[in-house]
Amino acid sequence: MKVAFINDTSLFSNHFGCQLVGQVYREQFKRTGLDLVISLPKNFNIEDYKSQLDSVDLVVVNGEGSIHHGRNPHLLEIAKKYPSVLLNCVYQENPRNDALKEFLHISARESYSAEEIQLQGVNCHVVPDVIFASSFVRSFPKPNPIKDLGITDNVRKEYQYKFGPFKKRVKGDFSAHNHSPAEYIYQLTQYSRICAGRFHAAVISALLEIPFATWDSNTWKTEAMLKDMGVPEYHFNSRESAVKNTPKEFDPQIKEFTNVAKIQIEENFNKVAELAKTMAK
Repeated sequence: MKVAFINDTSLFSNHFGCQLVGQVYREQFKRTGLDLVISLPKNFNIEDYKSQLDSVDLVVVNGEGSIHHGRNPHLLEIAKKYPSVLLNCVYQENPRNDALKEFLHISARESYSAEEIQLQGVNCHVVPDVIFASSFVRSFPKPNPIKDLGITDNVRKEYQYKFGPFKKRVKGDFSAHNHSPAEYIYQLTQYSRICAGRFHAAVISALLEIPFATWDSNTWKTEAMLKDMGVPEYHFNSRESAVKNTPKEFDPQIKEFTNVAKIQIEENFNKVAELAKTMAK
């Protein structure tokens, strides 16, 4: 059963979360007997890869953080040309797109995005971010922390007026970019508590049982995930509020969520494999 992997951010980004996402997709493809024939970045010319795409049984589109506020609708349009599934997506404030109805299966990382897709009359399953199934993260040897509170960066941009308006990332104690997954996770585990402005920093903290709080980013994905975890009280509108209220104890509800998440992710990929088998040439 041959598949194409679209929006494979792991090979084209220095973001630790993107690299881990790609690793998990490959793990799950291998586990379910799917042969990965071609892997493409977010932006590509479909005609340049027509022969390879024509040869696969199923196209797997990784939604991740790419489909929001009208961005990257071409990732949906591919479903009009090839049997496709859309997995692991955020979906927020996009124009209506009939291509959604062409997907054989759709899953969103959190309930807000699933509800947004369902408003278009399309079925969408809630399946937590694929990193919750990462063998690398789950087996990471967590050291004893040596610092109290760690604050990540945040993708949300702020206006500064010293030399006129310009946009700048919100900085923290460490950045999501320019680090291997191992380096980033090691930095994160140096702290007893994490104030996470990054979605995947919150995912890692949940898996490694590090107490954490979050604050708003450029989409609703983090707020929605914490609601799905049953701990919406750990999400805040501002970095200042999140810093002030980062808990000192790890909430056991989060542990329950991470345990179930791995099962849900594996079941989701089992579904993908079944679809690929049905479509097999």
